[in-house]
Amino acid sequence: MTDKIDLHTHSTASDGTLTPLKLAKRAKQNGLRACAITDHDTTDGVKEFLDECGKIGVEGIPGVEISAQHDKTMHVVGLFVEAKDRELTEKLALLRGGREVRNRKMIELLQKGGFDITEEDITSQKDGATMANTGRAHIAKAMVKKGYVRDTSEAFEKYIKRGNPYYVKRLTYSPRESIDMIHAAGGIAILAHPILIATDYDKLFPVVKEMKEYGMDGMECYYNNYTSEFAKMCREMCRTLNLLQSGGSDFHGANKPSIELGEVSTGFVPYDVLERMKEYISSK
Repeated sequence: MTDKIDLHTHSTASDGTLTPLKLAKRAKQNGLRACAITDHDTTDGVKEFLDECGKIGVEGIPGVEISAQHDKTMHVVGLFVEAKDRELTEKLALLRGGREVRNRKMIELLQKGGFDITEEDITSQKDGATMANTGRAHIAKAMVKKGYVRDTSEAFEKYIKRGNPYYVKRLTYSPRESIDMIHAAGGIAILAHPILIATDYDKLFPVVKEMKEYGMDGMECYYNNYTSEFAKMCREMCRTLNLLQSGGSDFHGANKPSIELGEVSTGFVPYDVLERMKEYISSK
């Protein structure tokens, strides 16, 4: 067992391909000392994941990743949340309902555009799949399987990313609402993959500062596609704004096959990142 951790992962409870149980086992297999499950807009996989982590000697952390709407979609990771918190689960259920509406509308648009994509093509991809716990990644895989595109990247770029003809906006909360939801459930709020917001310091810093004013506790300084320069910039911002550092692989299993659990582009996320979070929580 090393001091490696991963604080950003996904299971079949959202758009990953490993069950929460198998996600815990992969964490053990990959030598992780601690791992968080952070499925999109749901905590449904938390109990199974934590139970298995307890059995096999991995420190499991309950989490969630919430889609928020800023100038564009922004993701907020909640760590150490109470998975059964009523307010959190009710608000997440509304988000999943919005996901279902969006998926059906996108399929309808694709069909009108001549693409033979059905709900069955989406829900057949994993056990327990519904139109509420799947997303664009599953639509993209269906397009690959039907031969409309070479790979999922092409599906997104040509057809289903924001600004393209088959993209549909879905229900989201504001960053402030998302942060408040996480705090109300006893967790800490982390700005996920800021590299998707901006890569330039002068553009990113005002956004991070704004999120700090809303109560954001930290930011991901470790991720699967950061350059060493960008990672350093994120750490400097955290020090300037007195934010926690966090990070993870954003592991999705076979849906993102190039990304392995516990691995980030700058090496790995060290355990002392988690220790600082625990000190922060205990001091509140």
